[in-house]
Amino acid sequence: MLSKVFTAALIGASAVQAHMVISQPVPYSQSSLNNSPLEADGSDFPCKLRGDTYTVTTENTAAIGEAMPLTFTGSATHGGGSCQVAITKDRKPTKDTKWMVIKSIEGGCPANVDGNMAGGPSATGASKFTYKIPQGVEEGQYTLAWTWFNRIGNREMYMNCAPLTVTGSKSKRDEVPELPQNKSSIDKRATSFPPLFVANVNGCLTKEGVDVRFPNPGDNVEYAGTASNLQAEGSQACTGTATFGADGISAGASGSSPSGASGSGSGSGSSATAGVSVSVGLPKPVASSTLVAQPSQSAGIFVPTQESGAKPTATANPQPAQPSASAGSSSGSSSSGSSGSSDSSSSNSSSSSGAQSGACSPEGLWNCIGGTSFQRCANGQWSAAQQMATGVECTAGQGQQLNMKAAAVKPRMLHEMRHRKRAIAHHA
Repeated sequence: MLSKVFTAALIGASAVQAHMVISQPVPYSQSSLNNSPLEADGSDFPCKLRGDTYTVTTENTAAIGEAMPLTFTGSATHGGGSCQVAITKDRKPTKDTKWMVIKSIEGGCPANVDGNMAGGPSATGASKFTYKIPQGVEEGQYTLAWTWFNRIGNREMYMNCAPLTVTGSKSKRDEVPELPQNKSSIDKRATSFPPLFVANVNGCLTKEGVDVRFPNPGDNVEYAGTASNLQAEGSQACTGTATFGADGISAGASGSSPSGASGSGSGSGSSATAGVSVSVGLPKPVASSTLVAQPSQSAGIFVPTQESGAKPTATANPQPAQPSASAGSSSGSSSSGSSGSSDSSSSNSSSSSGAQSGACSPEGLWNCIGGTSFQRCANGQWSAAQQMATGVECTAGQGQQLNMKAAAVKPRMLHEMRHRKRAIAHHA
């Protein structure tokens, strides 16, 4: 015990001038950004609020799906800890801002060390990470936040923010069905990403000596620390009554255990739906892919995304999609779900198109509507229906998998394709 206290004291004494700040992406007001943690009373949350907090030094740019650098300067790594990367449409965030977590790093952030590193405030030896803007995020201007909860030393929260412009995906092959584009679409998408975990500045304190395991880390989780330092699965991420930021604390149980000291995986909490592999048969030259449903914190929207580098997932004994109770009718209403795969004992209702609404079960059930659109049972409620991608149709009905195949090519479609081809050749 004395050794532990002495180590913590040394770390605190040597770290006064060398705390960590992000260097990439370039933060707001980089030249005047101090490297101290947020005030314990939360008065400078978020982003270390001060007079010139949101002065744009450099406008960072990230394409959807592109790996972007997350790097730091400083040497006071406090034994590492856990970090999150989140975004918001607010360019001047406040305490009421709703953040969307796009990556969680549990352990080893900003470095996997026992204490502090050498080099002072300008040191660049901390670990280097990457993040990606996931599919389902609208193009436009955002604020990106990096948060860090140190493992050793005072119970603190660090937070830097940076201006970010999100651009479209660089590859059309990465595109998957998205929500309709309208001015409120970003608010709907926000329900598909976990809220930001906030502690040590709001009355809820993390445990000293362990790497925080986030209550709901989301689908993109990296384990970069020592497995034995990671907080026990199922334990509380922080204790006490939160005066603000409680949505990120009560978002669910702790994530899944890492399969090693470091790596990436899905660490969704028990209240979030785990990633679901979907059998896909797309027209050439688009290859089969694995689709993952983003967990929702409310009855809400699931935005399928294509995991970077994911290999096609084959089902050993594929199960056909279960039709709804009245699948034989083109109007297709269903009040009890599919036989054998769903026990919807709730007040489901459906429109003439076969779309479901209201409560549903079991969690994660898919519903293909006439082959042209789909929805999912998320947090006990049916999500809004989304259109299938052009040239792709799903097998009508409900089931644990969303089975997709290339849509039948109609003569009219062939005529239009030939017409476009001739027009292109003519202009060339």
